[in-house]
Amino acid sequence: MLPEDKTEEIAVETIRVLLNRFRSLPEGSSELRNMPFHLAFLKAFYKKIDIRNEDEAIRFLTLSSWFHGLSTTLGQSYFENVAHILSDGEKRTFKNYRIPKSAKMTVESIITDLKSGTRSPNAREEEKMLKDALFKKSNKGELEGGLNFTADVYIETKDEVIMIELKSVRPNAGEMRGEKQKILYGKAYLMFERPQKKVQYYLGFPFDPTSSRQEPCRYDKERFASHLVEFSKYFDKDEFLIAEELWDFLSGKKGTMCEILKIINSIATPKFEEEFKVINRFCFIKEDELYTENAVDSEKFGKYIAILNKWRLYSEIELAKAVSEIAKMNPPAPFRKQFEKLIHLSMFDNRGCYNKKRKDNLMSLYTKLR
Repeated sequence: MLPEDKTEEIAVETIRVLLNRFRSLPEGSSELRNMPFHLAFLKAFYKKIDIRNEDEAIRFLTLSSWFHGLSTTLGQSYFENVAHILSDGEKRTFKNYRIPKSAKMTVESIITDLKSGTRSPNAREEEKMLKDALFKKSNKGELEGGLNFTADVYIETKDEVIMIELKSVRPNAGEMRGEKQKILYGKAYLMFERPQKKVQYYLGFPFDPTSSRQEPCRYDKERFASHLVEFSKYFDKDEFLIAEELWDFLSGKKGTMCEILKIINSIATPKFEEEFKVINRFCFIKEDELYTENAVDSEKFGKYIAILNKWRLYSEIELAKAVSEIAKMNPPAPFRKQFEKLIHLSMFDNRGCYNKKRKDNLMSLYTKLR
């Protein structure tokens, strides 16, 4: 099981994505009325995809565009943010660094041999080659610039440096060569800068599209590698993490991917908008009876807590209990004004961002009044 604080952070990130995708969901067909080429080509597929007329075709194209936006959001922010939550890592970019000329030549030699097929990928052997090139006695301080690179997840401890490049599930063949080259340069630089530490650099794939939908967290590395054009030409199985292997690696706990999916499934239901409206404000407070024993609507309070619990917003449960107690208190006038302002703030702002300051200020007020 994941710790409650990390579970809650993942829940908050899930709510952010859902809010933004709901706001971008097209209501009608006006957005795509002038797509004559798309509509013309789509007519050939009406029978195959069960489309009966042009209005349905427009709706199909609109939703396809929206779904592409969802895929982009997951790939560019959700997976990365959840990875940071689980691993306590961060994104880090390396530019304008320099490594020994011999190491740069070794990187390029490995890439050339992999491309021509005269070498098979072998992470351990390649790392040994890089170390030999970096620290050989014949180096005379000749340093040259390497390729800029970004680790989507960067983790550093006393003994090791771990970097992960999170990828979409089907990068093209040309991209594979570039990724391998970048990873070799990244390893070379970190080995050079932190020679006392073990350096690891992986490609990370959030799920395995070749697995059965009945077992969404499982993976088969060989089958997945063969699914990608020229992937096995540049990477061996020890250089990438996939599906539950990736998420377990990030969290250090078994079953993490399935737990993430459970969090999403508990929030992303057809009742999402209805439930969000309930919890985004302190709907259980009866303003006309503030600072009396009747200040809390017990039925609404119970519904509020039930949704928070289902959505894994554990600290908000404690906050709701604190707010309900303050509402029944008879606090001094200065505290009343502050409390009244704070309880009218939303849990999430218009961008879908969680309002942590609201929670911290209310809990601070509660502590002062106890």
